[in-house]
Amino acid sequence: MDLFEKNLQEIEKRYPAQSAESETAEDTNEGAENTEASPKTTGRKGDFDDIFWGSVMSASYKRQYRASDVVKTVCLGLLSVLILYMIATIVFGKGWFSVLVDRAGIGTSFTLPLYEPPKLDESYYMPDGSGRYTTEGLAKALSPSVVSVIVYYDVSPTTVVGGSVQGSGIIITEDGYIVTNAHVIDKSPLLIKVVLHDDTAYAARVVGSDPKSDIAVLKIEKTGLSPAVFADSDSVSPGEDVVAIGNPAGLYGTITKGVVSAVGREIRTDIENLEMECIQIDAAINPGNSGGALFNMWGQVVGIISSKLSATYYDGIGFAISTKAAKPIIEQLMENGSIEDRVRIGIGFIGVDEMTADSYGYPCAGLYIASIDEDCDISSTELLVGDFITHINGKKVTSLSETMDSVSGMKPGDEVTADVVRIDPKGGTTSFQITFKLEKDNTATQGFVEKKD
Repeated sequence: MDLFEKNLQEIEKRYPAQSAESETAEDTNEGAENTEASPKTTGRKGDFDDIFWGSVMSASYKRQYRASDVVKTVCLGLLSVLILYMIATIVFGKGWFSVLVDRAGIGTSFTLPLYEPPKLDESYYMPDGSGRYTTEGLAKALSPSVVSVIVYYDVSPTTVVGGSVQGSGIIITEDGYIVTNAHVIDKSPLLIKVVLHDDTAYAARVVGSDPKSDIAVLKIEKTGLSPAVFADSDSVSPGEDVVAIGNPAGLYGTITKGVVSAVGREIRTDIENLEMECIQIDAAINPGNSGGALFNMWGQVVGIISSKLSATYYDGIGFAISTKAAKPIIEQLMENGSIEDRVRIGIGFIGVDEMTADSYGYPCAGLYIASIDEDCDISSTELLVGDFITHINGKKVTSLSETMDSVSGMKPGDEVTADVVRIDPKGGTTSFQITFKLEKDNTATQGFVEKKD
């Protein structure tokens, strides 16, 4: 029943129709124009208007009231979103939203650029005319090139920000590319914040991360930055003065000075079996320095702080990945988001040299096979756990470095031959040869990696 019919019934109840005989003369003289609206059929016209239009106005008011409620709800919702956005910007830095929906634009060639160190007043240089900075001058000139990296983790369903890890980073381009350590940003972070020397914060996205070399590249949406100057680490000599700048214990822009203790140290990272060429230093290195810069006194980066040999009986032993070793990793991460041609054999092993073999009574030196990856081609060969691989591609192998050298220059899919010695239960040996294909090493990954069930 529509609104008109309901109002009509209400009028008929309140004003019953009158008979023709009771009409007054006054009613008769009202004219033909009132005949259609006679009380016999409709009741009094004024009352009908009051009830009908009153109902219409009430319905209109209700619609207006509901519309105002919707407007208020929308406004409150927008205000809440704006407040949350402002809070997130304060916590995570500028550009955090784009980080959630954006991915690094890779695929273009990249060469680590070479910049000139900043020019300062003469008072900030050594008086010998060599162009070397004083420690004060170096800190003044180069601190803006080092950033603080804060990584947030969502550690429980009920927390927005469950925990954080702090590290350091080095600006490598004016438009916001930053190199740091892979271990600083691993473990599936919720968001990464980069804090510049002027305390401004920006959300960062991961361009690429390589846990094997412990190197990662980040990107923030900021231009006009002060990139660091990189130098060939082969120029570094033991005894040379160096300065480390980083963020130990969350203390941004900390300067520590020391000397180069040794060069060419082959240090194995915590993840996988890859040794990186490092510079050993005695400058104070603490948690939070990771990813920071090791400068020579000319203001050039010669290493990326990576680790510290920590124990109660060790002190003053720190390491920085040499720029010589880091440069190709950085460039490939920038270009591809991964290390394209790195290969893996698919075995876990313990290197046994001649002296160790003699000491333990092994019949030969080589790689003692501790595990075999089932998803690699080598698993389809006769090789078993407990065997020794003595040669790869005709080259004797007893260590990780020798193993890597034996497949140097090869690509995924290339075929490899290996000589194997097996010790039988009676102490005898059996020698045979296996052939298998190298696998692609997918340790380095582009951007954030989703965990799969």
